[in-house]
Order: sequence, then structure tokens, then C-alpha cells
Amino acid sequence: MPDRPLKLYLIRHGQTAWNAARRVLGRTDIPLDEVGLAQATALAERLGPVDVTWSSPLARARQTAAALQGPAPRLLEGLTEMDQGELDGLGEADLVERFGEILVAWRTDPSGVRLPGGETMDEVQARGLAAIADVAAHSEGRVAVVTHQIVISTTLCALAGEPLSRWRTHSHPNCAWTEIEWGQPPRIVAEKVSP
Repeated sequence: MPDRPLKLYLIRHGQTAWNAARRVLGRTDIPLDEVGLAQATALAERLGPVDVTWSSPLARARQTAAALQGPAPRLLEGLTEMDQGELDGLGEADLVERFGEILVAWRTDPSGVRLPGGETMDEVQARGLAAIADVAAHSEGRVAVVTHQIVISTTLCALAGEPLSRWRTHSHPNCAWTEIEWGQPPRIVAEKVSP
């Protein structure tokens, strides 16, 4: 039995050039830009030491995780961002032109909407929750979980008992985190904390 309650910090990775340009960023492996590297450093200073760090295997998450104070990050595939298929890399104008009808449905209620060549949010939520439960089962103390926007948003919808149509209320700026006390049930302590 751990001496202290398990604290999970769900952290969104730092900024990339595609984030700055407002392009869809799913599985394309884009590294942090200069702003993102500075955000990761600020995150490490504000969050302080952690006992264990878990990370998505994508470069932007790995770089953010590597900046934290603690042991080297452990990679976990289930923390990878949503596969956004044919939408990956597109800006708003191209999205509307090529996938307007799908976007309207997805933005209204993404439940069950499969992006062309990609995943549904329901699938992301299921694998994200499974990954975070796995992290909790194999960690103690203060645990950093560096992942992505949609993984975090869908997880928080589930923990708050909300439908996926509310995912945007849980959108995080780059390098912001949500603190969760992992118990029965898990409890959201603080959301969207910025470095």
C-alpha cells in the first residue's frame, strides 16, 4: 500500500509548429518548436519532481516528458493522440472544403463519428482510459502522464460523467495539466493548470 495517495498529472505536450499554424495534428510525428521547448522547461519548474513519468511515444510528448524532474519516461502506446486519418496536417480552410459534412457532425457530437482513415473519439477514450488505468496500476506517488489533447479531453469527459459532445470544455493549452487523485472513484482535483 503506498504511503501517499496516487496523484496523476495528465499533461498536454508543448507547442509544435503545426499547433502554432492551427493545423490538425494527430499521428504525424512533429517535434516541439522553440516555444514548446521553453514551455516544457517551465512545466518542469512549476510541476516539480515526479516519481514516475509515462509518455505517448510521439516526439512532441517524449520531448516534453524528458524535460520533467524524475526518472526517464516510460512509453505507452495507448497514450498516443487520436488517429485523424486524412485530416492530419490540414488547416481550417482545407478541412471545411474537403470534409465539411463530417466536421459539422463531429463538432456537434463526435460519438461514433469515424474520421476518414482514422479513429472515432469513442475508440480514443476507451484506449486512453485503459492506458491511464494501466499507469495507475504500475505507479506510486506523483505520476506525470504526458499525452495529447483528445486523449486528455475524452478521459476527463469519462471521469466527469459527461458525454463526448462536451470534450471541448476540457481542452488544454500546450503544457497545461489536470491533477487527478486516483481512487475509487478517481477525482479531478484541478484542471488546466498552466506552467
